[in-house]
Amino acid sequence: MPSLLSSFEFIRDRRRILRMAHAKPSAKAIYHAWLQLRRHPKANRAKPLSIELGDTVIHAQNWEELSFLFEEVFIGNEYLVKLPRRDPFIVDCGANIGCATLYFKLHYPDARILAFEPNPFCFEVLKQNVAANSLKNVSLVQAACASAPGTTTFHVNPSFSPLSSAVGNRDPKHTTVPIEVRLVKLSDSIHEDVDLLKLDIEGGEWEVFADLVASGKLARIHRMAIEYHHRFGTTEVKMSRFLKVLEDAGYTYSLGVGIKPERRFMGVFQDVMIYAVKLGMEDKAG
Repeated sequence: MPSLLSSFEFIRDRRRILRMAHAKPSAKAIYHAWLQLRRHPKANRAKPLSIELGDTVIHAQNWEELSFLFEEVFIGNEYLVKLPRRDPFIVDCGANIGCATLYFKLHYPDARILAFEPNPFCFEVLKQNVAANSLKNVSLVQAACASAPGTTTFHVNPSFSPLSSAVGNRDPKHTTVPIEVRLVKLSDSIHEDVDLLKLDIEGGEWEVFADLVASGKLARIHRMAIEYHHRFGTTEVKMSRFLKVLEDAGYTYSLGVGIKPERRFMGVFQDVMIYAVKLGMEDKAG
């Protein structure tokens, strides 16, 4: 028998989803996909699964990963962006299993997308999601973006891939599996203006920016949705330097920070969303 609290939370979340603005393919479709996740048997939550989002199918390695990614991408609209053309060029660094890629294609069906993912287990599911949904103009690269080509040790979190990283283990509760992955320079793949760069690479954003600045390719990127990993793997505080790179390159930005009240003065690790846009390209109020 569900508790009164769980019933209240269900009604609250249902109302929140069904009232979503900018929902693609629709708020109703997102609600039904969310229901599939809620009703998925607990005994099977460590196994691969698939859900339907309208006509889109999403495959995943396990329930916990998909629940997290679905909430972040499709319900939280973390990558909602107003782009000026119907066929934008989007670069997805840290594509994981492809939820953001699917999100971009739902909002911009004619988008051209270049997606990078180094984790071989995620990359297989990413390919599966692209193929299952017959996505056109989507190019996939099995590699991590860095400041120089080569290889590196990548720390795979077997139970929760979004915490896998080349920088180190983000989750001390779980043992990571070290594997060798290929490194590429993002700048080598930028030959035209980029309408949106989505960057979520678990601490590797400094490496990518070093390449983009050195190559001059940062100037070709119009908008960025960056998950900045503040104090990941270091006690050094250097976020202001990262923001200064954006400011010096002619960007303005908004920050999204979620932190529990009891942790506000601890000086701890944080995920910080940075939404950057070139000056003169800002969205107009309407």
